[in-house]
Amino acid sequence: MAMRCFIILLALGWNGALFAQMGTPVGNDLDPVPLTETELKEIFLGNKSIWDNNNPVTVVLTSSDSEGFAKVAGWALEAGAFEFQKHWLSIVFQGRANAPVFLNSEEEVLAYIRGHKGAIGLLYTLPVPPELTVETP
Repeated sequence: MAMRCFIILLALGWNGALFAQMGTPVGNDLDPVPLTETELKEIFLGNKSIWDNNNPVTVVLTSSDSEGFAKVAGWALEAGAFEFQKHWLSIVFQGRANAPVFLNSEEEVLAYIRGHKGAIGLLYTLPVPPELTVETP
């Protein structure tokens, strides 16, 4: 039975990203309106560079070899970490977006976001401080 399920998942093209969950968004002085999951994906794919309040968008991620980075990749791009890293390298090289800030831990992500207006990240393990909560519908 397990082998049959595995074969069915392979036939459907399952790569592990199918069930990826969005982390909890945290940000500092972002747009005043709630952000939908689709809008958040666009931000984490580098498709938005300025908030409506004129702050630059700064995507903050854990390092590319971390579990958190792989989770963001699975959720935002529905791909693995390597493909997500290639995606970002491509759009930065083309001048379409600024490179994300990469840090070693979620603790460092939180500290960076606290100190930088327009910064946004996703947390998977830490609780969200109320002052950095991103409103979602």
